[in-house]
Amino acid sequence: MIEFNDSQILGLDLDKHIALDAGAGTGKTTVMAERYVQHLITPEQRSRILLPNGPRKPLQGHGALRAPARERTELTEWQGLLPSEVVAITFTKKAAAELKSRIRARLEHTRYMPTGKSEGLFDPRIRRSGDIEMLLSSLDEAPISTIDAFLLQLVSPNIDLVSMNPSKAQISEVRSPLLIQETIHSAWRIRSNIDAIEAGVRADVGKFIESRNRLAILVGGQARAEVILTGMLTKSLFVEESKRAMKKRSQQKGTEWDQSKLLDTDVLLDMFLEPAGGIIDEFADNLHVRLNSWVDIILSEYDALVLNCETEQGTSTTRFNHLVDLARNSYPDDAKGKLQWVWLVALASTTYSTLLKNEMTFFPKGGLPQPNHCNGWMPGLFSKSKVKGITNSTKTAIFGEMQEIGAVMNNILSSKEGRLLRILGRSSFLLSPISHLPFMNSDCELRTQSINDELNDVAPIGKLSISKELQSTILSDLLVVHSGCQDIMKLKKSNEGVHDFDDIQRLAADLLLARCPDYVRDDYPPRVVEALDSLDEEPWLDLHILSALRLAEKYPKCYEDLQHRFTILQTIRRRFGAFIIDEYQDTNPAHFRLLSRLWGRRKHENGDPAPPPGPWDPTICIVGDMKQSIYRFRQAEVTVMQRTVENIKTVNRIEFSEPRLQHLRKQDHGRDPRPVGAGGEIGAFTNQHTAESGPQKSMPWQHISAAFEDSPKDFKQYIPVSQQRLENRNLGHIDLTSNFRTLHNLLETMNGIFNDVFDSRHHILPGDWHARAQDLRPLRDDKTEGTLEWLLPLQSSKASPLLDLLEPNDVFSDPSSKSIHLEHELIALRLQSLLTGKSTKLWSAKESKLVEIEAPKTRYLPKDITILVHSRKHIADLLRRLEARGIPVISDRQGELLKRPIVNALMSVLNLVAYPGSKFAAVSFARSPISGLDDNQIHKIFSAKKQSENWWPLIEQGITSERGKTLINHLSTLASKGAVHEIFDVVLDHSDLLMAYPDDTARQNAELWCSLIYDIGCEYGHEATEIHSHLQSLKGLENQGPQSQTVPSGGAVRIMTIHGAKGLESRVVVVSGLFHAGKSDSSLSTRNNVLVTPEVVAGRINPWASRDRPYDGLWEFAKNIDSAQRQAERRREFYVALTRVEDHLILVGSPNTNCIMDESSSKLTFKSKPSKNTMGAMLLDGLRGISHRNHITDSPWLLPNDTFDIALSPYQETLVKLDPFS
Repeated sequence: MIEFNDSQILGLDLDKHIALDAGAGTGKTTVMAERYVQHLITPEQRSRILLPNGPRKPLQGHGALRAPARERTELTEWQGLLPSEVVAITFTKKAAAELKSRIRARLEHTRYMPTGKSEGLFDPRIRRSGDIEMLLSSLDEAPISTIDAFLLQLVSPNIDLVSMNPSKAQISEVRSPLLIQETIHSAWRIRSNIDAIEAGVRADVGKFIESRNRLAILVGGQARAEVILTGMLTKSLFVEESKRAMKKRSQQKGTEWDQSKLLDTDVLLDMFLEPAGGIIDEFADNLHVRLNSWVDIILSEYDALVLNCETEQGTSTTRFNHLVDLARNSYPDDAKGKLQWVWLVALASTTYSTLLKNEMTFFPKGGLPQPNHCNGWMPGLFSKSKVKGITNSTKTAIFGEMQEIGAVMNNILSSKEGRLLRILGRSSFLLSPISHLPFMNSDCELRTQSINDELNDVAPIGKLSISKELQSTILSDLLVVHSGCQDIMKLKKSNEGVHDFDDIQRLAADLLLARCPDYVRDDYPPRVVEALDSLDEEPWLDLHILSALRLAEKYPKCYEDLQHRFTILQTIRRRFGAFIIDEYQDTNPAHFRLLSRLWGRRKHENGDPAPPPGPWDPTICIVGDMKQSIYRFRQAEVTVMQRTVENIKTVNRIEFSEPRLQHLRKQDHGRDPRPVGAGGEIGAFTNQHTAESGPQKSMPWQHISAAFEDSPKDFKQYIPVSQQRLENRNLGHIDLTSNFRTLHNLLETMNGIFNDVFDSRHHILPGDWHARAQDLRPLRDDKTEGTLEWLLPLQSSKASPLLDLLEPNDVFSDPSSKSIHLEHELIALRLQSLLTGKSTKLWSAKESKLVEIEAPKTRYLPKDITILVHSRKHIADLLRRLEARGIPVISDRQGELLKRPIVNALMSVLNLVAYPGSKFAAVSFARSPISGLDDNQIHKIFSAKKQSENWWPLIEQGITSERGKTLINHLSTLASKGAVHEIFDVVLDHSDLLMAYPDDTARQNAELWCSLIYDIGCEYGHEATEIHSHLQSLKGLENQGPQSQTVPSGGAVRIMTIHGAKGLESRVVVVSGLFHAGKSDSSLSTRNNVLVTPEVVAGRINPWASRDRPYDGLWEFAKNIDSAQRQAERRREFYVALTRVEDHLILVGSPNTNCIMDESSSKLTFKSKPSKNTMGAMLLDGLRGISHRNHITDSPWLLPNDTFDIALSPYQETLVKLDPFS
């Protein structure tokens, strides 16, 4: 059996709720499986002491159990929990299957009588021989699944309570994007109330049509509006979260809001202020004092410095007078006003272009931007060289003081807090300005003109901004149209008899009374509906239901129905005694609410024990790692885990006073429920716990101290944990930090990098979405040292490409080579060397030549290597270069299925079968490898005859080989009979297609395509023209259409994305594209002109395509929040990529492909200024951080101005000089 370390054993404590904070490679799946088994076979645990039995139904059917009744315990008398009473939720179906497999293997290894070590594990809690068989049989129907499958299990038996038109099947991935398209097209076709009702719109039809039309005008046309609505429909869960958040904020302001009403601007202003609420007063007050001092110094020589300048510049509406007004007359008392005040100070004290790029200097040289850099807003303050009328000593003294205070204000405004307040202040000012800028000229290019919904054909002159009224209107329109589109799509799915995951989630919410069920929403009184929709921030509580029941007492039918639904909810809760939820960091808020609805009070019956003192009935265990949350694009929200961890600690604190569990508790200890020896009985001992000196004392369980770090396998050591960690462990927050995956030296290096990667100095905005560094302790039982390599694709010289097409070009000297080509070529060369065991040479600056390095002692096989890519855009090039060197390789996905070469050939066959008279189809088929025709033969066929009603016989005549003629004749015969699918069986079995595309990926793509057309045929009829038409529609979806998915075969190098590799491990990991990953995040996130976050929905409008988009306060806020969360996620993605490795990590990428050889030192020299959002920048900063912490004076990664006694500043452009051999 696997030996657990102390941290893992603390995760097996069944007497408290547990949050397992499991770092990479710490064995969390093993702990989960063991915890599940302990729930099944442990009689004394929280769930058995505090909770009644669930509805235990015997297994039905002949042969369900082989063991006779006398050899097994009756289900009602079983002392542990049953598999049906323990819920295990995983993120993917594959993970669920793996967890169930581990649980099954662990149970099968358990014995009810003492045995030898090799024959199984004796457990004295198993009393009868048939008990294990009973548990294994029950495991087949156990709720071990994904969250969606679990919710479907809950809904299915009660579907009549929540759905009028139950669906029959899950909508296919192929159909879903097409349905969204059809939904939006239906929305545009609505012209009247009758149209809307027929389409399925349930809300105010007039409001829907008005909002739809206005939205199309504001965003610049129907096509752009479709892009926005598509983006919202694919993120419906986030939209719902945004609506909940805005409704809650409105209620806190004392107003009721729904999507059809305009949102109070103060709600948005409060939201803008929230990230800075704790610092704004102190920050603004400090800046105000400094600004007053600076103004006082200048006013002491007002005539020479200011008045003469105003006379020369011909205006008194200047930056200086603006700042005087801010310092003397316009300093606000409230926090929202101060937020804008900070922005207005920043706006006046530097140039606008540098301010937006965050490359500014505030109060340059103690003064203000001069006329040639002022954007038409005059400074109103002379520079030192222009001041006349005062003595040089006075001038020097004044400007010295100005420069001193200006430097302080520059530091304040340039700080991390200053940047945050500038971003939020600008958003707030654009939305609802507190000042009309009286000291800025009306024609200044920095002044914006506010627009409302009364638009003209011709755009106004100058910069534009959106008024607060129009902003609220846009938000309402987006939500109204989205809601209407959802109604339309719901009706379409109902007509087709299908559902998607969102539908199941809504039905589950209705069943669990997380909201008022749609089934009765129109029947219940409005106040009852409102009460049911007001779920508390603690979703496990039923306060909203009790409130609704009180309101429904006047309406007997309503009261009876609601009471019935509440009873069903409480009965469902009785079924479950424990929850184990994996990958909790990727849980979205809606899933959290639904799961936690099952944690509340169950139905109480006579004879049941008193409920637990805390609010949760079942025992909860969540497992996750904030640093591995990388599924935000699937609407996961990392903050859910943080809040749940705090809830677990709070509930455990309440339950510590429970007297029924006191005999199981011990201060600063956790309880290992597994028995020691004979479990307290005399005369037997288990082979699970044995000491070095022999059998241990027989005990039913043992306590494990939470006060010490994990010990190595060979010996016990006592290194105390911090007081904070000890307190967290006592409250159920268990951190797993012992890594069993990665070799020790490699892990220690990665720890150093990650300490900087997750350092708060990189945070753009503060928020609870940031992960914290966690040092992993290497406990892998292997003293071998790991290897870290960095392949830098550099070009030291360039030459003209060769003219001889038969001679391959050297990619490293080709001036047209892109950085991605250099990376892929370097990867192919390195892996070829690694797999063949050939020696490798590195440049040595000391010897000024290439020096051979020692070949690795370990020989690797292709299956040991995984290449991680950020996107699949360039996978085809990487595959080609690896295959050219004889390296077996396969990719899990390669982009759009309908654009794969082998699929194009199959499509040409389908096209000709569907349209035998199409010359285009015939030429496409003739040019494919299936026909075996060369260019001359093709030209001869189609030159002889311009048109034909059936090209099959003509193609057959043009083929010279008898085998080819026979094949075409057979295909033609099958086509005439309508045997669509048999045609492709013949093509794949008897043509040369798989000779032309012999790799395993092509074969799997062909099989996937054949399955796709069969599914289309089953749904729409096995008619070639219908199938072809649907495939063309799917092709138009591009990235949203069917994807090329392959199952990596054994014995090949695997290429996959970082998201696809999560949860996997590999002996050799190659991380490519370091300086590309994250580079385009900001542009990709805004290309749909809509940002949907859990806080707010923002649409970017542009009524006039010829003009720059108007400034928009809400869009700026949402964009910056989204950018900060994306960058935080990119850092977590970098962590996931590196921690997949076991032995050998290869990093690939360079901030610059051009390099020179330094003549004096013979070092490789290149310029380094990576994009701050890329993983490459994280790597460079991480290496810099290691050098800084360890005071490595000659490190090439330190910047010239870095000093060891000062914290690191942001990374700046630098010249890197490397000796690769050192």
